[in-house]
Order: sequence, then C-alpha cells, then structure tokens
Amino acid sequence: MEQNSDKSMNEKLEMSSKHEKHLPDEKWTPYLFFCISSIALASFQDGFQIGCINAPGPLIIEWIKKCHFELFGEVLSQYQADFIWSVAVSMFSVGGMFGSFSSGFLADRFGRKSTLLYNNVLALIAATCLSTAKLFNLYPMIVFGRFLVGLNCGITSGLVPMYLTELAPPNLRGKCGSFHQLNISVAIVLSQALGLPFIFGSQEGWPYIFACVAIPTFLQLATIPFCVESPKYLISKLNDREEARRALEKLRNHTKVDEELEHMVQETMVTAEPVHQPGYLALFKGENQWPMIVSILMMFSQQFSGISAVTFYSTLIFKRNGLSGNEPMYATVGFGCIKLIATFGCLGLIDHPRFGRKRLHIAGLSGMCISSILIVITLTLSNAGFHWASYLNVLFILSFVVTFAFGPGPIPWFFTSELFDSATRGRAAAVSATSNWVANWMVGLTFLPINNIIHQYAFLMFTFFTFTFAVFTWKFVPETKGKTPSAIRKELIFMRKRMCS
Repeated sequence: MEQNSDKSMNEKLEMSSKHEKHLPDEKWTPYLFFCISSIALASFQDGFQIGCINAPGPLIIEWIKKCHFELFGEVLSQYQADFIWSVAVSMFSVGGMFGSFSSGFLADRFGRKSTLLYNNVLALIAATCLSTAKLFNLYPMIVFGRFLVGLNCGITSGLVPMYLTELAPPNLRGKCGSFHQLNISVAIVLSQALGLPFIFGSQEGWPYIFACVAIPTFLQLATIPFCVESPKYLISKLNDREEARRALEKLRNHTKVDEELEHMVQETMVTAEPVHQPGYLALFKGENQWPMIVSILMMFSQQFSGISAVTFYSTLIFKRNGLSGNEPMYATVGFGCIKLIATFGCLGLIDHPRFGRKRLHIAGLSGMCISSILIVITLTLSNAGFHWASYLNVLFILSFVVTFAFGPGPIPWFFTSELFDSATRGRAAAVSATSNWVANWMVGLTFLPINNIIHQYAFLMFTFFTFTFAVFTWKFVPETKGKTPSAIRKELIFMRKRMCS
C-alpha cells in the first residue's frame, strides 16, 4: 500500500514538473506592504501577550499572595505562588492549543480574511478580563483571561504565517513570512518597556499593560477589511479564478499575472483532493506523512530550544541570579531590543542567494546550544559569589536570544506553508501550530518549578534539545527557499528513503 502511495505521489510530481516554471521576480508594492502589515498586526497582539507578563511578573505574584489571603484566608508560600503564576502563564499555551488546532478548519471554512477579522473579538474580551482582574480582586480572572488570549493567539499562529506566504510572490516569501516573527519581537519589546517601573511597572499600573493590547486590535479591525483574500484560497477552495486574478493584480500592481495565476491553478489540479476530504489523521499517512513530521519537529525545535522560558521568566531569572533593584527589568527590555534588531537582520538573509532556511536554522540552533552552556557556567559562578559573572550571564542570554532570532524564531512558522500545497496547507498549518503550542505549554509549566529544584542546570535541557534538533535539521530537513511544493516533495521523498534504508 505504501509503495502504491509513493508511486502515485511520484506520478503527481512528474505531472507537476511539466508545468513548473520559474516565476519572474516581483518587487514590493505599496498595497502588498499594506496587506502584510495589516495581517501581521495579529502577530503583534501575539507578541504583546507573550511579553506583557514578564516585567510585572514579580508584582503580580505578590498580588496573587495578597488576593489569595483576602479570598481564602490562607497564606501562600513562594513556591505555591510561583506555581499559580506558572499555571496562569501556561494557560496561554492551553488556549493556544485549541485555537491553533481549529485555525485550519476556520481558515478553510470562512476564509483567511474573515477568520482573522473576527478573531479580534476574542482579543478584546481577553483584554477586558485581564485588565479588570485587580479591580475585582480575583486572580482566577488572570488565569481565565490568559486562556482566552491563548485561544486568540493560537488561531493567529496557524493562520497568519499561511496568509502572509500565500499573498507573497515566491522571491519574497521568506521576507513576508518573517513579518509574523518580526511583529512578535516588536510587540515583546514594547510590552516589556511598558512594564518598567516609571511607566506601568507598579502595583497600581500593571493592569494597564493588559489593556494596551486593545490598540493594535482596533487598528486591525479598521484596516483588514481593505485587504484582499488569499488568491490561493480563492482558487483552491472557492474555484473563483476571476477574483483571484483581481487580487493578484492589486498585490503585484500590474496586470501581467497570467503566469502566476496559471501556476496556482496547476498546483490545485495536481494536488486536488477527493470529494470526501480526509481528516487530520490523513496528514500522517502516505505522501503527507514525512512533511508533517518534519513540520512538527521544526516547531519543536523552536520551543524546546528554551526561548519561551527566557521570554516568560527572564526578569525572575535575572533577579534570582545576581541582578538587583530595577536591573532585571532593564535587562529584560534590553534583550528584547537586541532580539528585535537580530530579527531585522534575519529579514535581509532569509531570501539571500548565499543563505537559506536550512543554514540559518542550523546556525541559530548551534548558537543557542553554545550560549546555554555559557549561561549555566556564568550562573554557577554568580551563585558562588562572583558578582561580575551575573553581567556576563546577561551577555550570554542576549546571545541566546540573538541566535534564536536568526533561525529558529521566524523559519518554523512559515516552513509548513512551503512544504504543503494549497489543498492541505490549512490543516497542516493547524497541526504544526498546535504542536508548537503543546511544546510551549510544556516549557511554560515546567521550567520555573524545575529551575527552583536544580537551579541553573535547568538550561542544560535546552543544550541537549538544540544540539539534537541541529543534527536533525542537517540530516533530514530540505532547503525550501525559492522552491515549489512539488520540488520540495521530491527532495523529501529522497530523504525519507535515505532514512529508511
């Protein structure tokens, strides 16, 4: 049966290669940039929600202790308060699992544009819940609000990278896809800056940080109606070639779109699904199995690298390992700024002829592996009384973040969209995004308790994972830059056979 599946796949790919042509390079147009920027505002909300809990984290933990005593008349220990806070942090990922898993169905059923538009309603409800928790003196509202935020951001994570790459011409696919991670990085820096003591980083001010997410939400509600629907969605799901043509003409700012349109039509014909569409389990069978496994492991390489632990808990890490006063908060904002600069640098390399997705991903994971070892060494020295080591520790955490931004940060998000065709892209993006959120939840829930037990040696887990995934990427992940899904599938089949032999 498996041999027949591979034979059928090879026949499809051979037919595809007859129609396959290298599409001419396109340039950025004002309208393409407008659409990409509007869509990526959802990613901005995602990043804001990731970063907004970092700097005020210790303040919220103290408020949880006070609130719990007033509600239940019981004094929480530091460990118990940390655990409640870890649950609140991890609920973001639990909601993200549900949201990301449903994103494929929603994107295919209602369209990329409509799903993104109405997803903002969740963001507004969550912002209201989080920003009024202190007013009502109910810390469970923080836990529930983080779940709603996760639901919103989960839909975003499955939908936005796919929508961005479907609007982009092939030669700009990497840059457009990277707008997702770029906006996340920008928002993380801004949300962490708002948590500084002289802005909203106080017991009275931290609820306003959660309220600020309403600003990009309203901005997207105002701009997304003026964006076009994905041309690939219009062809593959609605069979509306005329509307797809009009969308392409607006995006490319010219009328010579016949070749690109025909390319999309041929992709849809070659990969056309049967009338009875298979469910999600079909992605793990036959021709889709290996691409799906690679997509999931790429997502795991991002989250198990340890970036979520550093992002969520950097202020606590800095505070408990040498830095004092407001130094941890400023260090947290500093590493966010460096990460942002590095993400801009990645935009210039990701579509560069001398680089590619694979090389950048391996380089990023390798840099994180080395940095995690140095973080353990400097934390050990700092705990032994060498105060100067705490500043070196900040430097190595920055290098950890910078190397993440050059590969593992942006690449896994749009990698799935490059591996799969229009027929299965929505469901594949949903499954890979869900796997990312599962890993994110595991790291968010377990890192702080593990760090409390084995302290700085918790980072050695990330040393192991980054090394393992760097080797996996080198051996089994294809380069996707500038290639069509059918060309990538040919390489994947070869890699699969090499692994099984």
